[in-house]
Amino acid sequence: MAKRESTFFNMVFALLVITLIASASLGFIYELTKEPIEAARTARKNSAINSVVPDFDNNPVEEQYTMEVAGGELVFYPAIRDGELVGTAIETFTNRGFSGEIILMVGLLPDGTIHGIEVLEHRETPGLGDKIETGKSGFHLQFEGNNPAEDFQVRIRQDGGDVDAITATTISSRAYCDAVMRAWNAYMHDDAVTYELPSREEAVERVLPPFGNNPLREDYRIQYLGRAYNIFPGRRGRTYTGVAVESTSDSGYIAPVRLMVGFDYTGTISGIEVLEHSESPNYGDLIENARSNFYKQFIGKNPGEDQIRIKEDGGIIDGVSGATTSSRAYCHAVRAAWEVFMKKDLNQGKLYPEYFP
Repeated sequence: MAKRESTFFNMVFALLVITLIASASLGFIYELTKEPIEAARTARKNSAINSVVPDFDNNPVEEQYTMEVAGGELVFYPAIRDGELVGTAIETFTNRGFSGEIILMVGLLPDGTIHGIEVLEHRETPGLGDKIETGKSGFHLQFEGNNPAEDFQVRIRQDGGDVDAITATTISSRAYCDAVMRAWNAYMHDDAVTYELPSREEAVERVLPPFGNNPLREDYRIQYLGRAYNIFPGRRGRTYTGVAVESTSDSGYIAPVRLMVGFDYTGTISGIEVLEHSESPNYGDLIENARSNFYKQFIGKNPGEDQIRIKEDGGIIDGVSGATTSSRAYCHAVRAAWEVFMKKDLNQGKLYPEYFP
């Protein structure tokens, strides 16, 4: 039998045949296993729903609804018994795992108490991060029966919370808490999750002492230390009641933080609103007024007399737990606004107080 000549054409033809056979085989195997895999995933999801909420007599899957949140979508499965809502299972996620995305099923009672948690998917390290699974440790038990609205801080202790992290698995433990809080916030505070930062007009109205004019129509801009600042004076008649300064920090954990800071005629802070930031969900974003009381520490303080720095830097401000960099950036933007407030016209050296009674 003659040996077939090895040519470039023959080699390409052979590779093409092998590729087609392999592709057809993979396609066949995919179609063959697609339904069993989907059935297994559905069964796992149904089992998780049953595990994390009280007994129910409806079909939560048929009554599911979704909510768009930063970074993705949450799925809610309401559990009803005798016509009453007894709990809600929430399919939640985090992208902060050691090996990527972690998907949980979190069960909440109507008042926000955590009833149960099950892990649906993850790729954490075997023997370490995979201990977030309920069958491999009791990590989940410390969440059950607790309500984040009642002084249970769903953060690991290293971040100032009440959760004991799994030994040598800080990142996975922190991510788990992140997913739980994403679900809880969405369920308990829809307005917090979908909260839109205020417009410039809304922020000015909130941070200034009472005024009768339209500060946005009397706004002007000045340059200070190489940066532009927008100024919005508030007045009643000819009497100025306060000034709002739009200020931006030098940096943040992810990006600079932009604030609207209001002052009365003495330089005392009358209000603060966050206009823009890119800080981490459930950590750095707690600088927002709608998510925490962080801003209240500043109200009534005068940066010329009080040390508007976080306590780690020798100041009087308690930083947001687990978000030192974001808190530091916030303080910087406030101090910068005050310096601008005190120097209305840098060329002529005029001060704001000349406008006030």
